[in-house]
Parts: sequence; structure tokens; C-alpha cells
Amino acid sequence: MTYAATAALARLLPLERFDAAMVASLPSFAFYTAFLLWAFTAPLRRVWLGIALAVPLALIGFWPVWFGGAA
Repeated sequence: MTYAATAALARLLPLERFDAAMVASLPSFAFYTAFLLWAFTAPLRRVWLGIALAVPLALIGFWPVWFGGAA
């Protein structure tokens, strides 16, 4: 989930490629920590729903790589 959020953020930021990747990587540590804390306190069904919600983020972040090469 954090990898998908980082990739989506890097794609959506209006910066150069390298700068967008660096800026998007910084909040990934907070995303990862928050997701782990939430995953261990939430019921299993909600955790799977949260993981499923990462699919749109993955599509935004990885679309160019999966379907047509890196832009």
C-alpha cells in the first residue's frame, strides 16, 4: 500500500522525475507506520478492504510502466 501511494504521489507531483520521486519517498515512512499500526488494530475484513483500496493508487503510479513504458 505504501509503495502504491508513493508511486502515485510521484506521478501526480508537478516536479521533475527525480525530485518527484524524492519528495514522494519522504511521506512513505509515515504511510508505512500508520498502515502497520492500523493493520494490527483493525478487524481482518477492514484490513483487506484497505489493501483493496490501494489498487487505484497502484494504477495511477504504475500505469505507464505496466502499459506502455516509462514516460
